[in-house]
Amino acid sequence: MDWNDYRLVLAVVREKTIRGAARSLGVNHATISRRLSHLNRGTSGPLVQKSPQGFWPTRAGEAIVEAAEKMELNSQEALRKLRAVEQNLSGPLSISFPVLVLQHFLFDDVANFAEQYPDIDLTIDSTDNLVDLDRAEADIVLRTSANPPEHWVGRRLFRYAVSLYAHRDYLAQTRTDDLTWIGAPEGATRWWLWLKETPYRNNPVGPTVAGISGRFGALKQHFGIGWAACFMADPDPDLVRLPDAPVMKADPFWLLTHPDFAKTSRARVAMKYFAEVMQSHRALIQGDLS
Repeated sequence: MDWNDYRLVLAVVREKTIRGAARSLGVNHATISRRLSHLNRGTSGPLVQKSPQGFWPTRAGEAIVEAAEKMELNSQEALRKLRAVEQNLSGPLSISFPVLVLQHFLFDDVANFAEQYPDIDLTIDSTDNLVDLDRAEADIVLRTSANPPEHWVGRRLFRYAVSLYAHRDYLAQTRTDDLTWIGAPEGATRWWLWLKETPYRNNPVGPTVAGISGRFGALKQHFGIGWAACFMADPDPDLVRLPDAPVMKADPFWLLTHPDFAKTSRARVAMKYFAEVMQSHRALIQGDLS
């Protein structure tokens, strides 16, 4: 077996499907299937076996997975340290931003950074998925978190705020007692706790909409009243805060990088730039309308 075989077995076990492994490795699923069949016929016996829940490692496969994980970590550490010795303001830089932050107020600032540092090969990861700096999935990450990994370095910025909004036409045309909540799934514990802090706690709950983007879209479509991040709703001309709506503080933003990468010139300029950018948007993020 070579490194690619170790990666293949690890991907199949992690993803539980051939197609998922192929997607994660960027190869055709038929290639994965053929190679996996070959490996399962090896002298060590089958490495993975299929169940209704997907692929699982055999005892021999568990040893391969354990070795592959160690090899993967060594490779990622080597990559981080290689990039950490690059001290000029050129070369690759990957930054991960939450989708909604990028969409609602950060795009222009990202474009300005790219103009200021044209020799930096900037890659923007716009996702709400957990990005692992230890695995070199990004160089810098901006995220809200109550407890980020302690060994990552950077800055705790400030909390973002949410408040209660409705479409201005819906609010004008609906009696206060008839205002209907845009519901959140039962697992959204914070949503339900915040509801109890409002003057509208006894209003009926209407359709349940999963996801922040989905509930924001429902507000725009006159579905009812609901929570939204202030940086999303306050600039929107269609939405207004409800009378006496509380402003609730959520988790703080963190701007973080891995300690191996923190010493590079690219990390220093990017961390400084985006910390200042976030401070410039602080009033919007914290729902200050004054």
